[in-house]
Amino acid sequence: MKKITLTYLLFALFTWKATAQTAIQAKDNTLPLSLQEAVDIALKNNIQVQQSELQIKNAQLTFQQSKNNQLPTVSGTVNESFNFGRSLDPFTNSFASKNINYNSLSVNSNVMIFNGHVLKNTIAQNDLLLKASEFDLQAMKESIALQVVLAYLNVLNAEDQLSIAQSQTAITKLQIERTDKLVKAGSLAQSNLFDLKAQLANEETTVINNESTLALAKLSLLQLMNDSSITEVSLARISVPIPSKESYDVSLTSIFQTAEGSQPLIKASDIRVKSAEKSIDIAKAGFLPTLSGFASWGANQSNAQKKYAIDGTTSTYLGTVNFNGQDYPLNVQQPKTVEVGTVGYFDQLSNSSNYSFGLNASIPIFTRYNNRTRVAQAKIQKLNAAFEAQKTRQTLRQNIETAYTNMNNAAKRFEALTVQVSALEESFRSAESRFNAGAIDYVSYSLQKTNLDKAKANLAQAKYDFVFRTKILDYYQNKPLTF
Repeated sequence: MKKITLTYLLFALFTWKATAQTAIQAKDNTLPLSLQEAVDIALKNNIQVQQSELQIKNAQLTFQQSKNNQLPTVSGTVNESFNFGRSLDPFTNSFASKNINYNSLSVNSNVMIFNGHVLKNTIAQNDLLLKASEFDLQAMKESIALQVVLAYLNVLNAEDQLSIAQSQTAITKLQIERTDKLVKAGSLAQSNLFDLKAQLANEETTVINNESTLALAKLSLLQLMNDSSITEVSLARISVPIPSKESYDVSLTSIFQTAEGSQPLIKASDIRVKSAEKSIDIAKAGFLPTLSGFASWGANQSNAQKKYAIDGTTSTYLGTVNFNGQDYPLNVQQPKTVEVGTVGYFDQLSNSSNYSFGLNASIPIFTRYNNRTRVAQAKIQKLNAAFEAQKTRQTLRQNIETAYTNMNNAAKRFEALTVQVSALEESFRSAESRFNAGAIDYVSYSLQKTNLDKAKANLAQAKYDFVFRTKILDYYQNKPLTF
């Protein structure tokens, strides 16, 4: 009994040492990592999340532009032309053999007054689409967080599996030392020692396999975090609850009702149904008249417009006038005008300014049934969006039912394995005592030890499986994914 007690004390010491070593691995290149830190790093570096954030920014711009479309448009036009040779004088409307340059300015403005509330409905629709995109991003982040939780638990489970394998190897080594002494003393056959060494080789192979599993589990977690600066991690151990069928006392119906009111995918699908309704309203606007207003201003300038001044007078002979039988010459004095330059640029613009404003109404009479087709297509899109929302709810219910069943099964499996491990520990202690006393052969002893090792490994696996199943149900109830 002293030997057996010593064996299990060493086993407990080795298990504690292996667990502590896991928690403080590699101080130089290892990043001590909590579950929340792992989730934050993964969300920060995930490319899909970054792309979704860009899509949201684009949706924000689209929404803002739909609001800006209510404002009037204003445009300006500047036209400069050069004519050489025989050209039309824009001021005398006659041809002249000289070089003429012509400049015109105009400003035009248009504003939509009524178009069947297309602008208003488009703003509402783009606002809905923006909110749907935001819920899609939230759902994506929560899905990634669940993946990180699973990867994190897989690493912890792999560490526990490795610790169990190493502990069992330590027990076998201790048993080899004890058996070697008994063989040398002539109490046991040499074959018992050979059998134990063969068993040790198998258990060391199991340790190597578990080390490989742990390395792959860490790699999966590193890949989810997607940070090239992190090459190795040591995870903070978390307080894992003891699985029990009563430990998650929430009904399936309650979980679904909570999830239906909180899950972002459900909210996004419902919003898209409302967006489809706005598409119908936009399509119906094609049957209504549109009314818009316009205003414009224009002015011209040309080097052909000259300034003139009076420079004295000039006498013009108009012929003779007969009076009382005698002819008298007729001369007329007229002011003499001379060209003194070109009219100033801004003076010409001021003199030639013209304004206009008015209303424009467009009444659809026959559009080759385009409007009716658009309305019909919009209604089909709404029905399709409603079916998508219904399908999303159906998928949610099925996923919750599966997760709930898996959680209950994991709890039952853990309870059964707990009983099995307890029974196998008692059986193994008895078998070890009898083996040391030479009462049973190695095969019987090895079978008992192998069964216990497998049961302990399965118990650790069942514990983490239960924890992950409960975290899935927590996710559906909008609870934080923390421990």
